[in-house]
Amino acid sequence: MDRFYTPQVVDDDTFLFSPSGDYYAPVEGPYETYLEYIRSLPLIPNPEVFGLHENADITKDQQETNNLFDSILITLPRQASGAGKSPQDVITALANDILSKMPGNFDEEKAMKKYPVLYEESMNTVLLQELKRFNNLITVVRSSLVDIVKAIKGLVVMSGALEAMFESMLVGKVPDLW
Repeated sequence: MDRFYTPQVVDDDTFLFSPSGDYYAPVEGPYETYLEYIRSLPLIPNPEVFGLHENADITKDQQETNNLFDSILITLPRQASGAGKSPQDVITALANDILSKMPGNFDEEKAMKKYPVLYEESMNTVLLQELKRFNNLITVVRSSLVDIVKAIKGLVVMSGALEAMFESMLVGKVPDLW
């Protein structure tokens, strides 16, 4: 706020609000010059005018895209199949299909032997870290799919996380749990 509320805004005719020079306090003049200045401003303001880095624009665009797709998915019909299947049948079939195609966990010990963590081979460290993360992901996906099938059958309680997963899978989204 110190950049915008300073005596320099009034005293210095060359004072800029942004490094690009697009945003400044126009010099005193007739009403039309102010209108011209306002019309010359970009329709979509750059993040720099708010004191943000250019990457903030990328993040904003990604969030807007996600919101758009979420809105589109909400408008889709709930029943994913035209064959008269219930949503529970559709999700059970989908979960079983995904489970049948899931790879097993990677053997981390075998990977450590084949790609030892050495100073000269820094990528081996990255490989082993990513194997652990991927194994964790596979384990979470597998266990959540098994749990959702059990919950649909009534063998376990349908928790909030499983219900959110059910809703996501029903509209074709990747569940947040994953």
